[in-house]
Amino acid sequence: MKPERPVGGAPAPPLVSPSPSGLKWLIGLRLVVVSTLFLGALIIQASTRMILPLSGLYALFLLSYILSLVYLVLYLKRMSTRVQAVTQLVGDIGVVTGLVYMTGGLTSPFSFLYLTVIVVAAVLLRGGGFYFAGLSAVTYGFLVDLMVFDLIPSPPNLVGVRVVFPASRVLYQLLIHVVGFILVAFLVSYLTESLRTAHSRLEEETERASQFAALSAHVVRSVGAGIVAADLEGRVLNLNPTGARILKIAEPDKATGTSLEELMPLDDHSWGLLWSRARRRTILRHEGTLEGNGTRLGLSVGPLEDDRGELVGFVVTFQDLSEVEVELERRRLQERMAAVGELASRMAHEIKNPLASISGSAQMLSSLEGIDETGRRLLRIVVDESRRLSATLDGLLSYARPQQTTLKRCEITSLLKDCLDLLRRSGETRADHHLEIRAPDKLPVMGDQNLLRQVFWNLFRNALQAMPKGGTLLVTAEARGTAAILKWCDNGVGMSEDLRQRAFEPFVTTHPQGTGLGLAIVYAAVEELGGGVKIESSPGRGTTVTVELPLYQENT
Repeated sequence: MKPERPVGGAPAPPLVSPSPSGLKWLIGLRLVVVSTLFLGALIIQASTRMILPLSGLYALFLLSYILSLVYLVLYLKRMSTRVQAVTQLVGDIGVVTGLVYMTGGLTSPFSFLYLTVIVVAAVLLRGGGFYFAGLSAVTYGFLVDLMVFDLIPSPPNLVGVRVVFPASRVLYQLLIHVVGFILVAFLVSYLTESLRTAHSRLEEETERASQFAALSAHVVRSVGAGIVAADLEGRVLNLNPTGARILKIAEPDKATGTSLEELMPLDDHSWGLLWSRARRRTILRHEGTLEGNGTRLGLSVGPLEDDRGELVGFVVTFQDLSEVEVELERRRLQERMAAVGELASRMAHEIKNPLASISGSAQMLSSLEGIDETGRRLLRIVVDESRRLSATLDGLLSYARPQQTTLKRCEITSLLKDCLDLLRRSGETRADHHLEIRAPDKLPVMGDQNLLRQVFWNLFRNALQAMPKGGTLLVTAEARGTAAILKWCDNGVGMSEDLRQRAFEPFVTTHPQGTGLGLAIVYAAVEELGGGVKIESSPGRGTTVTVELPLYQENT
């Protein structure tokens, strides 16, 4: 468990919970030490003819095994790691004290085992080395006092001889042990804390580097241009998803290791020449055409350097220029339509009032006496044409000044069926027109019903007008990601490429009775709804109009 860093530079708490792996390591180390001492005692007993007083040691070894078993049970029961560590270390001091007592007290060669406990405490518990150094000094001093003042019998050493030391020697031994305990605790605590600090910094740097690498990888994956990293020999090291999409590669990982000559073969340039120019550590910009599919690419080739500034490869960024041209054309169309819309709005306002006066005057004249049939027929023409012109102006106003919209959940399948029913009851549908809708029962979008009806009605009517000799119109709708995709597919007369590119502009039409405002109104309405529309067509092969609308989300 990683200790929390104190706020404001305050010293860390003296005890922190050790990791479970540290407790497991402590149990194993204890078993190794006890087993080694036990085997040493057996070897000593077997190699000498003297009867040594080792029965107490065997009892102590048995106690150590029992305690280790208890510690293991506590570990398996997932007791608090801090409590486990303190319990085990206190028990170890007791066992070491018993071992020192049974092997001669002041003359025992095993008093160094206190240092082992102190070292382990310093490693497992922050500040624990000093606590257990003090506890070891107190325990060892208390044992020596009991023996010196004959409060407990002084046992013989390992060879069965009782040694009596003068008071000065006793004090010297105590001083040596206490100073040794404190020095070891200080040194090990210092080294352990330095190691903890270094480990913490290493973790922070590793985490920071990991986050930076993840961020860099995310940027490379999300950028809207293709990116290829290659080594000095032109072998691909990495290809981002956008680049794979432009190059029509299904799995970008499989491109690793291939040469750029195979990955991006250019009709008019050699990669070897581009590499030689890029080795000068300058960014080279170039336009090239891919062999085979003719895709026009805009390339930028630059050096790839390591931390020491040495050239280790090249970075190629590229973009499909056809996509850029489509986006530029879309922006130009929006600008043209905005300008035409503003002009149309002003013209409509200026024309509608005089037009209403002309129509009203013609109607009044037609009601006067003394006008022959020819005059009345001419006046009716004036009224009819005035009405037709007024309808055109109303369409212009609808295009130039979209109505206020309130976006909410709309079921487009029911709206499509309603528009189709109205169309079948109108005079524009004939017996040789076959109309079909394929859509799920429920397909909700964020939209406005009036605008959606306007879009659907105009697209239905345009499709019928494109099939003057009859034909089939198939309307499909489906959810794709976060968008609803609707398609109007007819097998009518189609459009030329020039007409297709200008189809959304006002007054562009091939129908004799059309105003050329239907698709312009569709475009403006779909843009108002936050969607998109495009046309695919060719002469004699029909037309497909695709409308993309945002799906309704439950949390919106």
